[in-house]
Amino acid sequence: MKKTVLTLTLAASVLALSACGNTGNEKVATSKVGDVTKDQLYNEMKDSVGKSALQLIVIENVLNDKYKVSDKEVEAEFNKQKEQMGSSFEQSLAAQNMTEKSFKRGIKLNLLQEAALADGVKVSEDEMKAYYEEMKTELKASHILVADEKTAKEIKAKLDKGEDFATLAKKYSTDTGSQAAGGELGWFGPDKMVPEFTKAAYSLKKGEISEPVKTSFGYHIIKLEDTRDAKVKGSYEDNKAAIKKKLQLQKADQTQLVAKVSKLIKDADVKIEDKDLKDALDQFTSAAATSK
Repeated sequence: MKKTVLTLTLAASVLALSACGNTGNEKVATSKVGDVTKDQLYNEMKDSVGKSALQLIVIENVLNDKYKVSDKEVEAEFNKQKEQMGSSFEQSLAAQNMTEKSFKRGIKLNLLQEAALADGVKVSEDEMKAYYEEMKTELKASHILVADEKTAKEIKAKLDKGEDFATLAKKYSTDTGSQAAGGELGWFGPDKMVPEFTKAAYSLKKGEISEPVKTSFGYHIIKLEDTRDAKVKGSYEDNKAAIKKKLQLQKADQTQLVAKVSKLIKDADVKIEDKDLKDALDQFTSAAATSK
């Protein structure tokens, strides 16, 4: 998903730092050569991750106040990601110095940011129903990805003259994941590709080749190889809320997330008392001032 202000790896540092608090000389470790107090630990962590951690905690607070994300939603996303990672799940957490608790906290932060991004984005009933119908069909497609429109048009002209799609994909495509297979992408539904690609692919008939399609990756020429029915769990009404969120996030302007968070921070009247961290929120205060 997802371009967000926060990162999951920061959540581990946040949990550790926020747990320290300002508890004076309370000991967190003792030894024959000296003790370690919570103040010492706090100051040490403040020097290394303090500003990023404070920024993240404040963002978490203002988003939590504005939007609601349930434990059930967090648990569902956690289970989904854990399943996707498979046997590498524990290793992945360890590599990021994370626990399941900090990982879930990061998931919640990302879900809160998605709620902020989706806020105010309009999606029509027709758009949602069309998406639901697309969910009933999976596509098998190939593509040729290039960096510029000129090259894409030249390749399309070759295809129009009868040259072989797979051969041209192997020669020109910059997608290393599908190039060797002649551009084959396998089967996918409406939630797997970027919106522009999905829209173009679902508009094709079997065997048809698209005009160049621009996405954030470059210019695609898409060939629809085949279609098949897909089983959808639940009715349109059962899926409506999830569909609405997906379409809102597709439409949302990712660049506006900082501005939205900045406004929430401004409205919350956040004041930083620790002089060493006083500029931790400068990115957001300046963004709030710019958006006036």
